[in-house]
Amino acid sequence: MSQYSSYQPTPEQLARWKRMDELEPGAMVGRLPSQEQQDKNVKEFLETDYIQNQLEQTRAYKEKLLKKLKSASEYEQFLLKKQQMRKQKV
Repeated sequence: MSQYSSYQPTPEQLARWKRMDELEPGAMVGRLPSQEQQDKNVKEFLETDYIQNQLEQTRAYKEKLLKKLKSASEYEQFLLKKQQMRKQKV
């Protein structure tokens, strides 16, 4: 039967964890943007042009992925034919 040693954090670790717990609700890297900047970001996000731009980017990315998928499917078919040809030779 194995013995377990119980872990005891140091007082420094406990203090650091306590500070982290206190910060958790608003924890983020860097400073919070000003209210003016937050309002601008929300307005930008809700504007039709922004949404249209995101839609266009998404469609372009989707098209790129579809081309990759088509290429992979064609290569898969090529490999299957090669495999069948080898089996026929044997």
